[in-house]
Amino acid sequence: MIYYLFLPVFSLLLLTLQVTFFNIFPLGKFFPDMSLILVIYAGFYLSLTRGGVLSVVLGFIMDCITGFMPGFFILNYMLVFMISNLAAFRLYAGGMIFVASFTVLCVLIEKAMIVLTYAVLYDVSVFFDVFDISLLQAFVTGVFAPAFFALFNKIEVFLSVWESKTPNQL
Repeated sequence: MIYYLFLPVFSLLLLTLQVTFFNIFPLGKFFPDMSLILVIYAGFYLSLTRGGVLSVVLGFIMDCITGFMPGFFILNYMLVFMISNLAAFRLYAGGMIFVASFTVLCVLIEKAMIVLTYAVLYDVSVFFDVFDISLLQAFVTGVFAPAFFALFNKIEVFLSVWESKTPNQL
């Protein structure tokens, strides 16, 4: 129960950290997408309920922050979560190379959905951006993904131990 109460707060903190922290460093537009890495991690390691709620909350907050198109990131994060969840049942998701390559694939799927949304809804061609920024951002996200997976695993273990030691009475 505590997981669901603190989820919006931690999601907002994660997205704030993602937006502000990586703008300090001279990476420019090539910063890792921590929220998408967390959704992929949820697809691999969390239950369907916890991961689905996490994906919806992260997508909702990302929709509120960006204002791109209402519901776009909720749909996108749920799609990535479901693909990750299905891949976790079929494949061994423990290797660093698999995590990095799967993350690159998911980031490219997200960027392709953004390009298609701009082309269909707004009749704007943003294909010039795909090779310059999106491809490099996908590879940077893939490189950082195993480190973030290890960090999220440590946080999950810490929270699981903390939840098990708290009393069940309110």
